[in-house]
Amino acid sequence: MDDDRFDAQDMVRRIVRSAATASLGTLATDGGPFVTFVTVATDINGAPLVLLSGLAAHTRHLARDGRASLLMQAPASEGADPLTGARVTVSGTFQCVAREAADHARLLGRFLARHPEAEDYAGFGDFSIHRMSMEGVHLVAGFGRISRLSASEFLVPAAVAKAFASAETALLDNLNGTGPRLVAVDPDGVDVADKGVRRLSFPRRAGDPDEVKSLWVDLG
Repeated sequence: MDDDRFDAQDMVRRIVRSAATASLGTLATDGGPFVTFVTVATDINGAPLVLLSGLAAHTRHLARDGRASLLMQAPASEGADPLTGARVTVSGTFQCVAREAADHARLLGRFLARHPEAEDYAGFGDFSIHRMSMEGVHLVAGFGRISRLSASEFLVPAAVAKAFASAETALLDNLNGTGPRLVAVDPDGVDVADKGVRRLSFPRRAGDPDEVKSLWVDLG
């Protein structure tokens, strides 16, 4: 049963944007399910990004059939039943982004901002960025709290995402000061490099880059 007494959209945004890893489900050659473990980031609009080796089985699966799902989970409270932790299944189709594509450098930059350790191998010829075209989201926020969202209910509108993509470098320059270094920003929050990379979510989604400074101040 769906339960609308909680903010499903906000919870999905926080889980997907904060996730550094996910379980990736692909379709094997025989059509059966195949699940593996990957690192994940998000594009400005919220679409999942993964950096995959062409030598991996799941990458070969996606080259044949791009349909896939990602399971991301917020940790349960210490000592609690693991099933009480909120989790999100994102479904859609992955496309490999060609190195000569206009947005390849930006997408790779988004991924490396979240996973700087991947810089050691991101330039290898067999690694490539894949971006998901989302179809839907299934949220389980604990026992009896289930919600299903369409892609449009999660993704940042195209015009807003375009504005943020153009403004991201300037926003980071303006926000960075003497504290931990901000490495990425989007309408839902910022990624901060501080003994690793962690996510700080805005209290609400920004509709314009000009709103970011006040939302950042609210986080302080």
